[in-house]
Amino acid sequence: MNLFLRIQSLPGYLIAHMVWLAPILTAVGYYFGAKLGVKASIMSEGIAIFWPPNAVLLAAQLLSPPRRWPILALAIVPAEILADLPTFSLKQALMFASVNILETTLAAVLLKYSIGLPVKLDRLRHVAWFGLSSLVLASGTAALLGAAVYVATSDRTVSYWANWRIWWFGDGLGLLIVVPVLLGWLQKQSDTWHVSATRRRTEAAALLAVTVMAGLWIFSQPAYLTNQFPASPLLLLPSTIWAAVRFGIRGAASINLLIAVVSIYGTINRQGPFISLQQADNVLQLQEYLAALAFSSLALAALLQELRMQNDRLRVLARAVEAVHEGILIADARAADNPIIFANKGFERISGYAADEVIGKNPRFLLDDSSDPLELQKIRKAIRQRRQVRSILKNRRKDGTVFYNQIIIDPVPDESGNIGHFIGIQHDITELIEKEEALRAAHQELENINRDLESRIEQRTEELKQANEQLENLAATDPLTGAYNRRHFMIYANEEFERTVRHRRSLSVVAIDIDHFKTINDRYGHRAGDKILIALTETVIGILRPADMLARFGGEEFFILLPDTSLGEAVRVAERLKDKIIDICVTDDKGNALKFTASFGIATLGTDTPTIELLLEYADQALYDAKNAGRNCIRSAA
Repeated sequence: MNLFLRIQSLPGYLIAHMVWLAPILTAVGYYFGAKLGVKASIMSEGIAIFWPPNAVLLAAQLLSPPRRWPILALAIVPAEILADLPTFSLKQALMFASVNILETTLAAVLLKYSIGLPVKLDRLRHVAWFGLSSLVLASGTAALLGAAVYVATSDRTVSYWANWRIWWFGDGLGLLIVVPVLLGWLQKQSDTWHVSATRRRTEAAALLAVTVMAGLWIFSQPAYLTNQFPASPLLLLPSTIWAAVRFGIRGAASINLLIAVVSIYGTINRQGPFISLQQADNVLQLQEYLAALAFSSLALAALLQELRMQNDRLRVLARAVEAVHEGILIADARAADNPIIFANKGFERISGYAADEVIGKNPRFLLDDSSDPLELQKIRKAIRQRRQVRSILKNRRKDGTVFYNQIIIDPVPDESGNIGHFIGIQHDITELIEKEEALRAAHQELENINRDLESRIEQRTEELKQANEQLENLAATDPLTGAYNRRHFMIYANEEFERTVRHRRSLSVVAIDIDHFKTINDRYGHRAGDKILIALTETVIGILRPADMLARFGGEEFFILLPDTSLGEAVRVAERLKDKIIDICVTDDKGNALKFTASFGIATLGTDTPTIELLLEYADQALYDAKNAGRNCIRSAA
């Protein structure tokens, strides 16, 4: 069996995949078909009963991509010449080859655009297009040219239209009978007959034997109408029906070819039912008989094949619908109240209702009284508008238990586009809803815990932040005055110094020292001195900008950093501070009013100032100049 399948598929493989061998196979097949047409089926009047070689070329074209058609067409030219000589001249053979190529190419193009490549005659529509394209249009058109060639180059007295009919019927019959055979055996056919291979072979052998015996008996009779049982050619009709029903296109086409061979052989030998009239009329009747028999059997086989495939699809669809776990309801949209006409096993399992209990009812009987009215309104509106709708409803089973039903309702249009039915897909999501509710409750509890935890974390974070700020302040400020300490000042001053140099801006520092501070401490006490330091700090901070920085370097010595400040602007700041300090008045522990003054030294960043430390040193030197100048004055570095 495997060997048979390999041999059967070999020609199709060669034609489809071996470019160099396909034209050779086509030419050989064309030659033997032409020899058969010229020698075996040409009668004394030159009337061809059927012309098979064109079928070989057309089948090769239908099995090959269009880009290979020219090569296949050229390959049959020498085959045509070899087959026609010496019956026809070389000129006639070339002209006949051209017409035959035109015929098959026209048929192939028509079939390509009407059916598509590769051509498979497994649909009734495909058989109809094949008959119209090959039997009528291509053969009829080519016959117009072929008859003209024959009349112009032949010395026979047959008229143009007689030659046209001869060419048309012979070529058309050859295409109709031989092409389906070649396509059927060179292409893989779908097997929709679910029987064993042994039974198929046995039945095929029986069909072949019955057809051969009946055909030989019918076409071996010397007379059609006798006193005995008439051997009518219609007795072969059951064989074609048998082949079409049981073996599809391949079987029907093969039986048609077998009947054609037997009938043509008998008619040529003046036997059978088509010999009672003139020879031309006999041939015409035989051609009409074979064409009717072949086309009807091919159409029947294609129709049955299509019905089998549709039935298979319907059976698969029915099994699939019943196997679906979800519920499926189909309602008639054309009837009042949209009654249910189908319910699957999934619906029975979900709802507890048997299918025959719900047929004819509207699906609303499933609704629970607590169903969401907004969802019901949405569904009813969608049904009125004949559009899809999705929803979740609370339904009741037959036993009264409530379940959550996730439904999808889709409109089903008929052939004219009108909505004829609704299909509803139902999914029991009760377990999912219950899990979601439990999960939602757990989430809510977790959210409450998280909020409490976040509140505690925020509280602790704020406490830590405040503690860190306090630590930072302690680390960065002077504990007595609240001014920044020397270490923090130097960090900030270095950063500001680099930024000033990078952007080529101005930067000034002011050194402040309280005049006679040691004397104040000795005379009025350290508490009075502390009050003076605090009062000085508050006064200075009160007039500084946010970007400025005041730091206590130790004892009564302070430094002010003034970013983006020129020497003149720094002098004005110092003058304001000097005037403000003079107005400060503090009291000691005994209530004595104390006033004091301060000296100021100013330095501004210049090209000869490589570090902030040097700039501070310049300001400190200017401060000593102010001290030496009598105190309570301002001096700037040169």
